[in-house]
Amino acid sequence: MKNKKRCRLTALLMAWAFLAFCLPSAAFAQQSDVATIEKIYVSKACYQPGETAHVEFLVNNPGNAMQGSAEVKISHLENVIWTTTVPVSLEAEASASFSFDWQTPAEDFKGYLVQITLCANTYVSAIDVSSDVSRYPRYGYSVDFMPGESAQESDAMMKELAQVYHINLVQYYDWMYRHEKILPDEGNEWVDMFGHTLSRQTIQQRINAGHQYNQKAMAYQMSYMAREGYTANGVDKTWGLFSDPTGRNIDYDPGDNSTLANVDQFVFPMEGKPAPILFAFNPLNPNWQNFMVGQYKQAVNELGFDGIQIDQMGDFWGNNVTYYDYAGNSVDLGSAFAPFTNVAKEQLKQNNSSKNIVTMNAVNGGNNDYFSTNAIITQANTDFAFSELWGNSDTYQKVYDFVKWQRMNDGGKTMVLAAYMNQYDIYGDTYYYENAALQGGVHTNIDGELTYITGFDEVGDSASLSVTVPETGNYSLVFYAANGTDTQASKSIYVDGEKYMTAYFDSTRPGIIPAEPDWSTYSYEASFTMPKNLYLTEGNHTITIRQDADDIGGDIRLHSLTFGTYDKNSVQLANAAIAASGAMHIELGSGMSVGGNDDSRFNDVSLLGNPYYPKAAKSMTQAVGTHYQFITAYENLLYDADVIPSDSGWQNIQIAGQSISGDAQPGTIWYVLKNKGNEYGIIHLINLTAEQDRDWRNVTAEPGEKTDLVVKYYLPQFKSVEGVYVASPDAGCASQELNFTMGTDAGGRYVTFTVPSLKYWDMVYMAYGNETSGNRIEAESAILTNVNVATNHPGYSGTGFVDSFGEDGDAVTMDFYLNQEGDYNLDFIYSAAVDGTPQRQIYIDGYGFGEIQFPPNGSWDEWTSSRKMVHLRRGIHRMVIQAEGTTPGYINLDRVDISTAG
Repeated sequence: MKNKKRCRLTALLMAWAFLAFCLPSAAFAQQSDVATIEKIYVSKACYQPGETAHVEFLVNNPGNAMQGSAEVKISHLENVIWTTTVPVSLEAEASASFSFDWQTPAEDFKGYLVQITLCANTYVSAIDVSSDVSRYPRYGYSVDFMPGESAQESDAMMKELAQVYHINLVQYYDWMYRHEKILPDEGNEWVDMFGHTLSRQTIQQRINAGHQYNQKAMAYQMSYMAREGYTANGVDKTWGLFSDPTGRNIDYDPGDNSTLANVDQFVFPMEGKPAPILFAFNPLNPNWQNFMVGQYKQAVNELGFDGIQIDQMGDFWGNNVTYYDYAGNSVDLGSAFAPFTNVAKEQLKQNNSSKNIVTMNAVNGGNNDYFSTNAIITQANTDFAFSELWGNSDTYQKVYDFVKWQRMNDGGKTMVLAAYMNQYDIYGDTYYYENAALQGGVHTNIDGELTYITGFDEVGDSASLSVTVPETGNYSLVFYAANGTDTQASKSIYVDGEKYMTAYFDSTRPGIIPAEPDWSTYSYEASFTMPKNLYLTEGNHTITIRQDADDIGGDIRLHSLTFGTYDKNSVQLANAAIAASGAMHIELGSGMSVGGNDDSRFNDVSLLGNPYYPKAAKSMTQAVGTHYQFITAYENLLYDADVIPSDSGWQNIQIAGQSISGDAQPGTIWYVLKNKGNEYGIIHLINLTAEQDRDWRNVTAEPGEKTDLVVKYYLPQFKSVEGVYVASPDAGCASQELNFTMGTDAGGRYVTFTVPSLKYWDMVYMAYGNETSGNRIEAESAILTNVNVATNHPGYSGTGFVDSFGEDGDAVTMDFYLNQEGDYNLDFIYSAAVDGTPQRQIYIDGYGFGEIQFPPNGSWDEWTSSRKMVHLRRGIHRMVIQAEGTTPGYINLDRVDISTAG
């Protein structure tokens, strides 16, 4: 997946992260000599209804011999549905695995929390019972399919993703031989466009391993790209996408990048000598469609992939570009991806009825995107939505608005977001090469205000830094460097005198090819290492970069080295925002290689932080914590299609003594209000009190923990509350029942309760009574803002009507329940003996449905109606009728009648 506006594919800083076993934290502080559960494995990423789940947990006993038991509870939301006891007996200073089996319920699409208590400490996992993985797509990735990977190594990678983190879909990124030819004609190994050798056996091993754990494999494929020399593989240039209505030249000199300016077909050049070039094709061309879908079917039929992740490059070529087909007809490229996706889906279904999962990247997704988002979300036949986030959704609120818009327009699919954390922040301990010990011809120099070292010309030239490693683990090395040549350079990396990896430095340019390399253009993004991560023990080390005889290319300039890490605070807040919005986050993956660790050549799990997946740059330990247990256990309150956003206005909620916002303001507690079906109300509380800006991507300070938050929430006015609960990934995931009281004031009916603590993210949920609203909503029974209830005009229904409704900010907030999705008429019963035509803005579930007018009817004693038609999903809806502007005009509002349209 590539952002085509802000980064170039060939110089992308990949941020991966090693996760030390990120299991949920214990409920209580642990003693060092007490037996602990090190890891919990659930046998499959998800289960068929009624299937037996096998749960295994690894116990480490650092103290004396013990004999006891582990208490197991399995819950669905607030209800404990199964318990058991597992005997645990261990010798002194020993470890062993213990297990139990649970037959899952017959009901489909349910999440469950698993709690195991041992020695007064509680650990959690989760179980997903779903017959279709695309319903709750916990999407991961896999990369670097190098030869020589053993079946055991492949199994360990996919097992960790599936059994610990419940990753049920895995995107295999850049696994193919070429974009237009996924497998070579001969051999089981091939060199990709970046010079990496890939192995069919390794790919097959990982797919097969994942299938054992009910984990589906998605083949990454471009929708409209082919490599240079594509005609040799059966692709015809008449299928192409051109920048000129008549020019059709596709020839250039591979040794002279400047000649690419003469190519009429749209191209995307990448670093290399010669540079690999991607040529663009028309997604609407039937011959191209059939050709590429043939490649997709080959991936399914020969390697066993379960579906296709289709990609595109957004508006990489600009926002005022005209695209032409070979005949000179203009092509609306942004609208072309949905028809292409639909052809792919249909042909894949015909090819294999059980292996046809499809999703399409709505690049730079946002409800204000002019290019492709609308067509893909509303027209593409995908199994789940997918979007790579850039400028259109660069703030917390924009992400929420986008997900809300997407779910409203595609029937409530779960969307996966590629949201790259800390992408523009180099975060971690940094060491400067001006302080290094230099040998050979390496020397310091100055470029403006930047001091760098250079002179890596002869074998033995080197620079050594003394570093202090804070904790044992896997790290990524991030170099701030320049390479002003047109050739990639490599340098050898030594730790304490022993070589462990090679660093590669691409040309640095002020733009993409054909821009020339530039020695004064420095980048964190133009280098990567093999292996991708380096295993280091806690303490002092010497890191040496050296020119060896087998290194390629020439000199480089080096300014600094950073042990890249992720900012835990921003990662946890972004994950909270994405999940509370109703989306998944593709971030966990496998395949990252490690140097310096005799026990393992690969990270168990890596965290994604940049669009070109196989580049690594940042490391992190224990930052996602219990997030994946939480989103699996509570998937029904987060992702079900009948989870409907509510209005985010200030009239809905109060938290005593706290600054709060419904639009993710920095320095506040952000509340996100929702309802599920007719059964639950949901309040997400996200702690943005330490945030300095609105961007979810940026490094931020740790929020201070809030305690004893007194919440007053104006619930749907026709509902009662039977129980209030709070659950948080920051507090062990288990649901805690809260005391609550109900009341009524001038604003309407409310429930009040106290939330014990808020660190990053709490989810409060309320079990409602079984009341429904009916199809007549009385205005006087609504939540009222700056208006009054009166009875001084005859003919009203109910107990009165709303008057004094005519100044900017006056509002009536109504709640109603619909038992099915469809088109509905909203008939507003009103009177208006005024000059002019009053108007009101209509917001339903926080989404603007435009204006409604109330033509005057001549008498306050007579009632008339004004109609608005809307399309709404099944569930509880909150509608705000709001006066806005300097002269909105006065009306009396009696009620709203709801009926099906048509």
